[in-house]
Amino acid sequence: MSNIIQLLERMGKDANLQSREMQLHTINTSNLEANIKEPLLKSDLIKLKKELDVCPDIFCVFFPAEDEPEKDSTEKESPKEDESELKSVVNA
Repeated sequence: MSNIIQLLERMGKDANLQSREMQLHTINTSNLEANIKEPLLKSDLIKLKKELDVCPDIFCVFFPAEDEPEKDSTEKESPKEDESELKSVVNA
């Protein structure tokens, strides 16, 4: 697998490999397996993906969180008062 990646990287970087003749020569002289060389030589992207077992694109989507509803000021204070009274009774 790393050989094909190195070859594709080299083909992308090397300006001499931009012509089709040089690409074919490089692919033919590489030490890749025949089942990988064939789709490269024919420019068959679908077959190459199958041979390399390339995973399809994965997408991730984020949704913004919903705001919590606002509480009345009386609701906020009452549970705290109840808790402190309960603690003082238990500790007494």
